[in-house]
Amino acid sequence: MKTKIFAIIILAIIALSIIGYSYACYNGGVHIDCYQPYCNLKFISVTTSDNEIEKDVANVSAEITCDRYTINAYITNAYPCYEAYICYTIKNKGTCPIHFDSVTIINPNPEALDITTTNHTCTWLQSGETVKGTTTVHILQPAQQNWQYTFQIKIGVSCQTGNPRTIGFWKNQFSTALCKIKGHQQVSSSKLEQYLNQTSSLSEVFEFTGSQKDKFNQALTILSRYTSSNMEAKLKAHLLALWLNYVAGWTDGYKVDGKTAWDIIQGSEYALLHNLTSDYGKWKDLCDRFNNLGE
Repeated sequence: MKTKIFAIIILAIIALSIIGYSYACYNGGVHIDCYQPYCNLKFISVTTSDNEIEKDVANVSAEITCDRYTINAYITNAYPCYEAYICYTIKNKGTCPIHFDSVTIINPNPEALDITTTNHTCTWLQSGETVKGTTTVHILQPAQQNWQYTFQIKIGVSCQTGNPRTIGFWKNQFSTALCKIKGHQQVSSSKLEQYLNQTSSLSEVFEFTGSQKDKFNQALTILSRYTSSNMEAKLKAHLLALWLNYVAGWTDGYKVDGKTAWDIIQGSEYALLHNLTSDYGKWKDLCDRFNNLGE
């Protein structure tokens, strides 16, 4: 499950000044709002540059505030054809994957300013990973002297708060649903049956049939073989747990050795369907490691 919890906003005010006219300035910021304890996105660096080569009239500078959620930037003495570049680095300092959903540029004065920025849309940022971006502000010829202009850049971000669960978790859910053990069932029986039905429709290895109880017993039997001496049975146990995480929507944004859950599922099923017994151990370990990412 992804929960939209962030809003990154670049606010800018640009005042234009031709050489010899009054001092002009730009100021604004980039702000991140975070409401989830395990999701923590912060700016770790910002640099600036411009397109001036022979002359040194305008100036651009930027700084990250002490809370590291905001960048304040300034442009002074800007003029037509001047370009300022604000380059930043964002780091996922939390424990959950972050997804960049959208980038929106709000420019009320397109005749005066040309604004472009890095499009982070559809990018996942794993825990500890960084992403770089650049915003370019180009002053156009119709821009008025001694005038202030504003624009906004909004980057919509989601936090993946649903994380993969272990094989033990899934065993517990089915055991509780079947009244084999006492405990709190965190996933409802209707959801568990739905997940098994989805797995049956997508998988070439697993097929769960019969009543709800029949399906639960079939799943529990497979999951319980994770300690078996038979590597094929062990692979199927860990693979089923990964399938359940996948159809539950708890694998988005996570990777193991650069592989997504779907990559590992496909590789595991290919090995099983083609009797690639020498690969069973490799795929079993990848399934197991992925299922334990949420620990």
